[in-house]
Amino acid sequence: MENTLYIALSRQVGLWNKLDMTANNLANMNTAGYKAVSPHFTEYVSRSKNDERLMAHRLSFTHDFGIVRDFSEGAFAPTDNPLDVAIHGDGYFAVDTPEGVLYTRDGQFKIGQDGMIETADGYAVLDDAGRPMFVSPDETKININQDGTIETENGVIGKFQLVTFADLQRLRSVRHGLYRNPDGNEIRPASVQTEQGMIEKSNVNPVVEMSELIKVQRAYENVQMMLDTEHTRRQNMMQVYARAK
Repeated sequence: MENTLYIALSRQVGLWNKLDMTANNLANMNTAGYKAVSPHFTEYVSRSKNDERLMAHRLSFTHDFGIVRDFSEGAFAPTDNPLDVAIHGDGYFAVDTPEGVLYTRDGQFKIGQDGMIETADGYAVLDDAGRPMFVSPDETKININQDGTIETENGVIGKFQLVTFADLQRLRSVRHGLYRNPDGNEIRPASVQTEQGMIEKSNVNPVVEMSELIKVQRAYENVQMMLDTEHTRRQNMMQVYARAK
């Protein structure tokens, strides 16, 4: 008799997790380079055993197996900031952090007090040799070519390290649009272009996400109605059984 409750609760847990992810997508709809996530559900099948025999049918539970991230490219928006850079294609910038090298699509860069090109959080942006890049105080004209090469009036100062991955779904989000590659399988992208003075916006579609919120809410309410109905059924059954005694 508890099987109905367990199955319904497994569905509610999955819906709750989906609600969290959808709400997080909406919260980051204006975050540069953010990639939308959604849960990945799978079916967990189990046999149920009573006191006498193994039942012929199987019980099917909902199991939220993990998350799937949408790595499609977001729309580009002009900023007129020469250190804002967007990437056409599957490339990622490499940045040096206290936790090691991480990767990002958020190209909102700045020049630090020591002249180093860094992220908004102060992490060094790496060149194609894995080193930080610096701009001299007397260099005022910064030009970024489509291949990621950075030039000033004094010449080339470096080229962005742009990498892609054999399996993007294996990337692990760390924070603020930074990803860790647990397998260390980054490879050089075959064809990637950078756009200076542009940022890549989030690829979250607010209309779709709002629709998902409504669908999740309705599904959750339907499961709750089923639980309430089952609870009432069991109460009535016990009352009938008590009167029969």
